[in-house]
Amino acid sequence: MTDLADMPIGQLAALTGETVKALRYWTDFGLLTVERRPSGYRHYPPEATEQVRFIRSAQATGFTLDEIRRILLARQDGQKPCAHVKADLDAHLKTVRAQIAHLQALEAQLQARVTWAEEHPDPACDSAGCVYLEHTPRA
Repeated sequence: MTDLADMPIGQLAALTGETVKALRYWTDFGLLTVERRPSGYRHYPPEATEQVRFIRSAQATGFTLDEIRRILLARQDGQKPCAHVKADLDAHLKTVRAQIAHLQALEAQLQARVTWAEEHPDPACDSAGCVYLEHTPRA
């Protein structure tokens, strides 16, 4: 029987709720600590469960796998990555705010078109596509 000090990939998947495919990918990408047995099977140390949780948490905040790998490599080198992580968080926040502003502008444009379409249920539609999608809808 396998104990937590010698965890095969299926057990890690069951403990973390991740797919074996995702764990293989992250391992090949250099995100998870793994030991290969002579049989070729991957065996993970107990800290792999925490690594998996960290990866998902970082992804949920918009971090890419490259950014996550950089953080984990800094940790492996005995460095605190917090200053770099804070800078990345600031950058991600700016990106999200820009995306929100773009989406709000798109929402206003869509609302204006929906309103116009509701006010003009049977418009003259001799455009290349549809009058509802023209830059300046015609009456």
